[in-house]
Amino acid sequence: MKQKITWLQILQGWSMLLVVIGHITLTGVFKDPSTPVSAAVESIIYSFHMPLFMFISGFLFYYTKISRDLPYKKVVVDKLKRLGTPFLFFTFFTFAVKLAFAPFMKRPVELSVSQFVNSFLYPSSNPLGEMWFIATLFIIMLAYPLLKYMITSRLKIGILLAGCIVLNLFFPTDIELLCLSKVAYMLLFFCAGILFCQFGWQSYFSGRAALFVWILLFAGLTLVPGCPTLLLNLSGIGFSVALALNLEPVAPRLFSSFRDYTFQIFLLGIFPQIAVRILYAHLSYHALTYWGLYLVSILVGIYLPVLIARVIQRCPSAIVRRCFGL
Repeated sequence: MKQKITWLQILQGWSMLLVVIGHITLTGVFKDPSTPVSAAVESIIYSFHMPLFMFISGFLFYYTKISRDLPYKKVVVDKLKRLGTPFLFFTFFTFAVKLAFAPFMKRPVELSVSQFVNSFLYPSSNPLGEMWFIATLFIIMLAYPLLKYMITSRLKIGILLAGCIVLNLFFPTDIELLCLSKVAYMLLFFCAGILFCQFGWQSYFSGRAALFVWILLFAGLTLVPGCPTLLLNLSGIGFSVALALNLEPVAPRLFSSFRDYTFQIFLLGIFPQIAVRILYAHLSYHALTYWGLYLVSILVGIYLPVLIARVIQRCPSAIVRRCFGL
């Protein structure tokens, strides 16, 4: 087994915290102008948090698969178990939840064969919308032999990065079949994670000076009107990596209460957060109520999945554990 990397664990915890905060949306309106502070927070988080997840996934893919030169079949089977099983289980589970609580659902579903099939062909239409990320990640990982081949020389790496940039900038954005538009967009960040791990670029992000530069870059680009999304994505990733590397020596246990359960939080966290959202909808607005439930949404979105995951870990059935990504 590969040894865990402390700064990467901190980065995983940080990225998951961003996802949970990004999913709060108490009013049900994304970037709601009536709540400008939380709208600004959502805007900043969504400028880079999913590319950051792809970057981390690429790093881990190189660290656990490519560097060990695993056979293609073994990689595919492993990812089918690791990603496919939770995808199938939570698709069924979310259908059941949304049908049971249909009046409270922002995106209701109907029990039909076509909608169920579309949940797999068009993962963004899945009753659990977050499944697009799992589908996108799996499809990218299917390119394992090509990715492994393309990082064997500087010329090939240059071609790979150039192709990824072209796909990121110019691929049509409305192809939802098998998340092809998202695959094209996210491939660059996945490959960046692979290369970061392969060449050990941590030295460019370590130290206070590097952190200061990355903070200035990200903050500056965030304040630029109409800044290209790709620049925000990359600067947000750079800032987050520098932050994690600089926190490692002073707070190696940061996020340790949940950073080993990021996948489970991703799968389960939205459900208690929806419950908090429903509760807020039945209350009159007050700043204390809003920010109180905002904090509650963060806590239940993180720690209820952790609690469930710890209980499931004790289950003797490997299939049950696999359904929850364990």
